[in-house]
Amino acid sequence: MVPVPGDHAQVLVAIGASDAVGIGATNPDSDNWVARLGTKLPSGSRVVNLGISGATAEQALQQELPVAADAAPTLAAVWLGVNDIEQNVPLDAFGANLTGVLSGLRQTGARLFVANLPDLRLLPAFNSRDPAALDAEVRGWNAAIGRIANEQGATVVDLYTAWGDLKDAKERAALVSADGLHPTSAGYSRLADLFWQTIEAAK
Repeated sequence: MVPVPGDHAQVLVAIGASDAVGIGATNPDSDNWVARLGTKLPSGSRVVNLGISGATAEQALQQELPVAADAAPTLAAVWLGVNDIEQNVPLDAFGANLTGVLSGLRQTGARLFVANLPDLRLLPAFNSRDPAALDAEVRGWNAAIGRIANEQGATVVDLYTAWGDLKDAKERAALVSADGLHPTSAGYSRLADLFWQTIEAAK
């Protein structure tokens, strides 16, 4: 039987922001979603975590992508966008930068996975925003992420739906750290699980 691609040792490259480096976790170096995802890969795999705290998609394009390409990845995981929304980056600009990131990764031949935005209405850090307007904005950004992913041959990791499916307030609260924005260690574990489920389903 021919092994399914992905059953061999992989080179995982992750492009992201503060979540990639574990801000809010008990042990950031080992609890961030990239490290947690790396533990699910076959023996002998390598993880290249390029996340930069506070990074926007533009910063990821300029600083993270060149290193990612040099790593010769077989898998690439991308999660960007929350910082862009927080900094009022126009959606068109974010979209152009995300396209650049995914296009560059696509040229490496890696399998691409990009997460969309969670329901930001459920994060205390966004309590000052009008919920209806915020949700409309997030849905618009997620539509753009889905379109760009499709154009670039990437698979979407649907954080928005997964986050909304958590109906228990206590369970949801346990996934968000005291700053009201970043995940807890349990939240990072859940993120890694969602990435892994999507990667496995895409085989």
